[in-house]
Amino acid sequence: MKEQFYFRDDFSENAYPLAHFIEKAKKEGLEEITLFEAIPENNNPHFIYCCYVGEVGDRDECSKSRCDYYKSKSGRGVCRYRGKLFTKG
Repeated sequence: MKEQFYFRDDFSENAYPLAHFIEKAKKEGLEEITLFEAIPENNNPHFIYCCYVGEVGDRDECSKSRCDYYKSKSGRGVCRYRGKLFTKG
């Protein structure tokens, strides 16, 4: 089963697994939090999420010739740092 991701609030740009928010809530002394479900956006032709820099970027920029951080994922022509994009559910 794939791990579900969530956004903290309506203004959040990054999604994290539930364990991240539970740990943070415990540190802040919270007993209850409200999260927004993150829905994978698998077919976005224009943007990607770069796990190396932690930001959304242009899909065209994610190539060996254009990015200093590009590292091939098992020689498949996809960068190992290319993450998933999510929308708020």
